Amino acid sequence: MSIILFTPHYLSDMIKFVIYTSKTSTSLSKIALNALIVKSRHNNKENLITGILLHINGVFLQYIEGPEDKIDQLYQKIKEDDRHKDLKILESGLRETRKYNEWQMLFKKITLAELYQLIGNKKDDLKNINMPLIDHDMAKQIFEQFQI
Repeated sequence: MSIILFTPHYLSDMIKFVIYTSKTSTSLSKIALNALIVKSRHNNKENLITGILLHINGVFLQYIEGPEDKIDQLYQKIKEDDRHKDLKILESGLRETRKYNEWQMLFKKITLAELYQLIGNKKDDLKNINMPLIDHDMAKQIFEQFQI
């Protein structure tokens, strides 16, 4: 007896998202960072991936969304990329619609002062001035500032 499983249509159209943070393993020059952004935007367009990449004082904070298989492949590449260390998923799941449909990858470099403004000057939330400890709630608060 064989069992045939069907994915309901409403689930197959769902968009997967991942919010992660990582420390940069090395200091990235402006040229290297720009090359990363250009290549990522091209790849994201090809793979129907949208999102935001923030660089905050040596920390990457990213929200990516797209077809589940493409997001899984991209996240695996990020895990294997030696420019990242201490990679941590803050949230992942499925959504019915995209949050950032217009951006293959919005990139913004944010200073600590700008970060304090985005989170409402809660300096106590940042335990280490050299490396902000960005948790799930802080990430959501930051990304809400970039809603279209």
